[in-house]
Amino acid sequence: MRVLPQNIMWKSRNGYLDSLRNFSKEFVLGQVLNLIGTSGKRNLIALTKIFEKIAGSEGGARHAQRMRWLFETDHAHLAWWQKIINKLDPHCRNKFLLNFFVHGYYGDNLSKRSKFAEKNGFFPPTVLLASITQKCNYNCAGCWAHNYEVKEDLTFEQWKKVLDEAVNEMGIHMMFIVGGEPFIRPDFFQLIEEYPDCIFFVYTNGSLITEKTVEKMKKLGNVAPMFSLNGWEEQNDRVRGEGAFRTVMEKMDMLKKAGIFFGASITATKENAGDVVSDEYMQMLSEKGSLWTWVFHYVPVGANPDPTLMPTAEQRELIKQNVYNARNTLPMMTVDFWGDGPEMMGCIAGGRQYIHVNSLGDVEPCAFVHLATHNVKETSLTEALASPFMSAIRKAIPYDGNMLRPCMIVDRPDVLRAYYNRFKPYETHIGAADYLTKPEVMQEVDRYSKEVKELMDKNWALDYYMTMFPLPGEYYHDRKVLCSSKIPQNGIHGGCEQAGGCKCGKDFTALEKISEDLQEENAAKT
Repeated sequence: MRVLPQNIMWKSRNGYLDSLRNFSKEFVLGQVLNLIGTSGKRNLIALTKIFEKIAGSEGGARHAQRMRWLFETDHAHLAWWQKIINKLDPHCRNKFLLNFFVHGYYGDNLSKRSKFAEKNGFFPPTVLLASITQKCNYNCAGCWAHNYEVKEDLTFEQWKKVLDEAVNEMGIHMMFIVGGEPFIRPDFFQLIEEYPDCIFFVYTNGSLITEKTVEKMKKLGNVAPMFSLNGWEEQNDRVRGEGAFRTVMEKMDMLKKAGIFFGASITATKENAGDVVSDEYMQMLSEKGSLWTWVFHYVPVGANPDPTLMPTAEQRELIKQNVYNARNTLPMMTVDFWGDGPEMMGCIAGGRQYIHVNSLGDVEPCAFVHLATHNVKETSLTEALASPFMSAIRKAIPYDGNMLRPCMIVDRPDVLRAYYNRFKPYETHIGAADYLTKPEVMQEVDRYSKEVKELMDKNWALDYYMTMFPLPGEYYHDRKVLCSSKIPQNGIHGGCEQAGGCKCGKDFTALEKISEDLQEENAAKT
């Protein structure tokens, strides 16, 4: 469970530009498309070698090597890729894999990111989070979107200016679209059409998705809805309104039939934490066709927030363990927004990995930090990222090094309070700073952070955490062991979990031989 410093992970690879000159972009894309035309394990292993070749950073190369190890050992991540290739419409499949992995992660963006860093003194984010509208046809309890004043959203041209800068100058190809309800905006698909080499993850309640909408998404190929959920039907509808759960289930069926990539966005609270990450719930989402499930923890943001709804420290640990288990045993990417801090090397806010532009144009450091010093109506994204407020946020991460406590809102409340007092950012809506100024809220947040610190500091000291997947030479065992170099002997190995021993027939001797060969190859390289 090794976590490398950010400056090593993002370091440009020696000779990368020289090696890239030997491959045309068209050649690389052609090779990738040929390999993802079938889900054969051999083809997917070959694909990781292309990814490693075009990876422009040490982190990208290591990611490709780790993916190859997962494929070689029949990890659940192999089944995820095979599900994408076999179940998705070919156009949607190709768009997702090219835009997310080739354009967004390995190849296309590095030269732009490097030029940006050379010019501005810092790397741009890899993700843009955009609230393209604040309008919504739902009235969900606790939603911070309601706190914004009802004003006109940024125009089509204003959003195009933001996205142009993100894509052309920063090399961002991963767009996370939130709201409000994104599908309520009439020109939404028109905006997406302008960026065919980007992937748009759209967080939605699903109610406005129709057969006509599905056809548009299928034609574009680069729209991936993420359905908002708060638990099983009764729990979910208590927050989102009667019939909301069934609506999501119906729309998931529609997209699964059409072969469109989709996922789920879950909000975990003190009241539902055990249910939303249970094996039964995760299995249900996987069987419905969710390919990417996000687990967000409730954050007491907005006017008059309720910090008592935050999952307890013990529940937070449960979420972490269950997300790890789902990701390593199901063909579904599953992410814990806080528990996966070790993979992201701490907090991702302030433009370190992502930035949020709200519907009014305010540039916020995080989707849950509704404070800003710049607005895109008067300034550029680059200028906002270069501000003292954003710069300070990036430079402080990962605080004392414990990445299991990454959040400057609830894990390190003194940090965000210091930024607020020092840089005096404005509130982007009434009550945005309540968790920084109201004594009763601050007291509860402090109590919570102390509780989390006690548990997570212990886990960090014991190395009881893991990165997104096992590293080369490691195997996932279970929630308690997590990973080790030993091949599991209890019937659990990257996707096979059966009581009474393994019955899948996999050749453990062969897996061990692969491990030995890889270790010898790595030793020879060093």
